Amino acid sequence: MSELDLCPIEVSICRARGDTFPWTFTILDSAGAAVDITGFSFLLTVDPQEDPPDATGNLFQLVGTIPLGTDGVVRFSMTALEADQEPNEYFFDLQMTDGTGKIRTIAKGPFEFHQDITK
Repeated sequence: MSELDLCPIEVSICRARGDTFPWTFTILDSAGAAVDITGFSFLLTVDPQEDPPDATGNLFQLVGTIPLGTDGVVRFSMTALEADQEPNEYFFDLQMTDGTGKIRTIAKGPFEFHQDITK
């Protein structure tokens, strides 16, 4: 990511209700190379509203884990409680905080929960 890539990318996330398997994002620069995210932190927040006025309606917030750092991979997992949402379209954004405390929203979009069949 360069300083010119300021707008968050649009990403759609679809999950079956109850699924708790982890998923990853890979942070790349404008040339497509992995960004070293060692020392960074990541928050993914899900809300019923696309433009909520505050955080009171957030469904949940996930803290990303960084397995290595130099490969740009950040992993997210939901607990069973977080994954047990009413099937619907919600919205998320993903914020990255670098080692100096600078915050940047790097992705946003719909976060859909689909009805599962297996209970």
